[in-house]
Amino acid sequence: MDTFFWWLAVVVSVLFFVVMLVIIVCQWIIYYRIERTTLKQQETQEDYGNDETEVKA
Repeated sequence: MDTFFWWLAVVVSVLFFVVMLVIIVCQWIIYYRIERTTLKQQETQEDYGNDETEVKA
């Protein structure tokens, strides 16, 4: 019976590790896309000569 709980703990730990890796990869992808979009917007503003960096509501 102890081996069953040990294997259950191993499986749960491995699944948790895999889920954490997926979340980290997703966060990295989201960060990369936001950073790329921000850089494109800054380049576009520089092309038009717009020096305002604040967004007015």
